[in-house]
Amino acid sequence: MGLVIETTAGTVRGVVRDNVRTWRGVPYAEAPIGPLRFRPPRPPLRWTGERDASHAAAFAIQSRDAVMGGVTEKTVLSEDCLFVNVFAPPDLESGEGQPGKPVVVWIHGGAFIMGSGAVPLYNGASFASRHDIVVVTINYRLGLFGLLYLGDLGGDEAGNVALLDQVAALDWVKHNIAAFGGDPGNVTVMGESAGAVSIAHLLAMPAARGLFHRAILQSGASAFSPPTRADATANAKRVLADLDTTVAGLAEVSVAKLMEIQATLGRELGLGAFSPFIDGVTVPRDPLAIVRAGEGAAVPLLLGSNRDEWALFDTFLPDTTVAIKGLLAGHFGAKLETLREAYRSWNDLIGDVVFRIPMIRLAEAQPAPVYMYRFDVTSPAFGGRLGAAHALELPFVWNRLDQQLAMLLLGNDVTPYRTLALQIHDTWAAFIKGGTPDGGGLPEWPRYDTTRRATLLVDHESRIVDDPDRAQRVLWTEP
Repeated sequence: MGLVIETTAGTVRGVVRDNVRTWRGVPYAEAPIGPLRFRPPRPPLRWTGERDASHAAAFAIQSRDAVMGGVTEKTVLSEDCLFVNVFAPPDLESGEGQPGKPVVVWIHGGAFIMGSGAVPLYNGASFASRHDIVVVTINYRLGLFGLLYLGDLGGDEAGNVALLDQVAALDWVKHNIAAFGGDPGNVTVMGESAGAVSIAHLLAMPAARGLFHRAILQSGASAFSPPTRADATANAKRVLADLDTTVAGLAEVSVAKLMEIQATLGRELGLGAFSPFIDGVTVPRDPLAIVRAGEGAAVPLLLGSNRDEWALFDTFLPDTTVAIKGLLAGHFGAKLETLREAYRSWNDLIGDVVFRIPMIRLAEAQPAPVYMYRFDVTSPAFGGRLGAAHALELPFVWNRLDQQLAMLLLGNDVTPYRTLALQIHDTWAAFIKGGTPDGGGLPEWPRYDTTRRATLLVDHESRIVDDPDRAQRVLWTEP
């Protein structure tokens, strides 16, 4: 099996980098531009000849000032952004008659407003060369481009086109990954933050059924009160009014004007300004309720959160802490003060509301095997303010401690973390390959259940703890 691959839409030529066969910027859908803006993705247009897949394609439209989005001055941003990147093992002898390799599909995070599957941190070389796994990283539409709902205003009834992009990418994997050496019957979907929130919805989406066989969710699940169709429609009316245009006229609005509106909404609503919503079509009802009723994808899960999730936002985006306090006051009312008294700090409370408790709720609803972790590795960077912050686990999972983000979050000396990074990376790979996190070097990891609530606390000395921070958990998960 070589570098020239025939996909369902045409031929692509990849390259060998880091002893791994790599294809970048492969279209999985037609460019969502002009009249296709805000509409569900369509299959990619067929091309003739060989398409050069040696370099990354454009990122989805996002602010160049987005924190941790991976954007540089050289990054191309475009509405034409629906691409995948594939990293395959160097075994060039595999092919016809040989079993396909396990596949992992990565859905990046970034609050649904930033990021890309082409960020260097998500280079799949270590998974491919060390573990014989085929890695696929994807782009999807962000912000207004991915989550503006027009179904009640004359547009397509199917909303959540960001999620539908992800479904289209998974469908591309189903029909194409065998040509790259992967097994379409052994696909794990993995994501962090907004990527994990996406997966929590994919578990409940009829359109995604059967496209993946296990899932890894890092620091994200569906919210306590997901936005409704009415909420999404109200936002769309606001956008149309501010732009003084119609649904039909949106196709002609400049990217710059749309980004101005997006920035305004973000300032007013915080990081939660753009998130999947219950439109009754793509997401029929509350995703957690679908899973709890046994109507979701009953696939094994590996999931968890970081001990000090909110410290990242409080350090880099302090205004978000102010905004979310206001949102919590509106949602919980007088109960908020009682909740606050149960925590050491606002950061701990917000981290539980946004990350840990939604993930516990999902774990306790899922009928298939579940493995729960908490990432406790403490960073010395920024005077120790980060603790075990949001996103800190990413360079460990990808075994990419050499990346700029790792050094930003951990400090310039990453040597003390290398052994643990390999243990985490190898454990995630074991789950991707076989559905259990055994044999990666971390302690024996029992399944999570509501009797014991066994949780792996990941640290330099990792250990299993039953029901960590129980006093806070029961405030949210028990009557």
